[in-house]
Amino acid sequence: MKKVFVSATIALMLVIVITGIGLAALPRTEASGSFMTTSTTIHSVTEDKFNEVIDLSSTVTYSGALEGTSTLRGTLTLRRDGSANFQGVETFTGLVNGMPGTLTFKIVGSNDLYQRIQLTNTITSGTGELASLRGELSREGIIKDNGPVGTFTGRIHKTSKPNVEKEQSDEY
Repeated sequence: MKKVFVSATIALMLVIVITGIGLAALPRTEASGSFMTTSTTIHSVTEDKFNEVIDLSSTVTYSGALEGTSTLRGTLTLRRDGSANFQGVETFTGLVNGMPGTLTFKIVGSNDLYQRIQLTNTITSGTGELASLRGELSREGIIKDNGPVGTFTGRIHKTSKPNVEKEQSDEY
């Protein structure tokens, strides 16, 4: 009887270990690190009485919980005082806590007249091992020659159904 109990316990532990291997790559929900815009291309600039509306794309590198490169495309509305609002879409390719794939973010943010930025990246979809990730990153920093440079913090979690924007999720 004791052998059966020990065998059943070992089998149960193996099942837990085998099914938990995928979760081991994302042991926490907190994400942090740094980012740096390495290049920016301005596609068009339109002006009105009070603003410049700039259509642009950029390449961004990430290190920390996210390791990889992103391309983003969006619209920057620049006011005369130097402050601005931004909205766009960013596609990240790389690793999130060691798991490979791509993530697509919706980005909204602003900068003040001193060039301090605040951006919010909301995960809308993913591929590969990142297909079921959802969450939000807050990015803060300053604008340098090529674009924003700074740090990010946030929460990332796995959902039970990949690529569904709004649903109940399990945090790990």
